[in-house]
Order: sequence, then C-alpha cells, then structure tokens
Amino acid sequence: MRISIVFFAFIAAITLFAAGLAGTYKGTWSGSGSGDFTITLTQSGDDWKADITFTLGGETVKTKVTSLKVDGTKLKAAYQFDLQGTVLESTITGELNGSTLAGDYHTKAVADGSAVDDGTWKATGQ
Repeated sequence: MRISIVFFAFIAAITLFAAGLAGTYKGTWSGSGSGDFTITLTQSGDDWKADITFTLGGETVKTKVTSLKVDGTKLKAAYQFDLQGTVLESTITGELNGSTLAGDYHTKAVADGSAVDDGTWKATGQ
C-alpha cells in the first residue's frame, strides 16, 4: 500500500512538472537577423500542441508546427513557413529555466534541405 501511494505521488509530481511548461512565452530570436518570437504551448492529457509566430523585417510570420516533443522542461519542435515563395523549416530546441524558455534554432529550405540560418531564441512566460 505504501509503495502505491509513493508511486502515485511520483506520477502526480511528474505530471504537474510537465504541465508547468504550458503557457505563452514571448521574447526574441537572433541569428543572421533578429526579431520577436512567441510560442504558446498547450497540453491536453498526454498531447501537446504549439502555436509559434515570429517577426522578420517587422512583419509577423505565422508558422505550421509539424512536430512537437515535450520531455519534462525540454522541448523540440519543427515548423514550416513561407518566405517570399520559398518554404522553410525551422527546428527549435529549448529548455525552461524558471519562467524563461530558451534554446537554439536551425532553419533549412524544405525543397533541398540546404541550411538557411542558425541562431538562438529566448522567451519569458506571460
């Protein structure tokens, strides 16, 4: 009986810890350019969803998230977007530290996989 209680408390703590990543984070990205970056993470059961936008040259770029993995305080996501008729894909990795979610990104052209840009991003929970 005692082992069951400890086990369920452990599972509840893990669930609450992961749920701590849910929310909206706003900040900036920096690479060959720079701009604003917003990511909203929502959780429903074991499923996670993300909405990611960023600015480039003062214009807001909407993205289509194609994959998302959340593991405790870490995340990895890929999203596609159109930039002047070229479809690009960025992959971000990040980790939550306090209320700040930060990491790296790598962007490539979808058509041929060629590298386009690399950099960092940092966003604070709202």
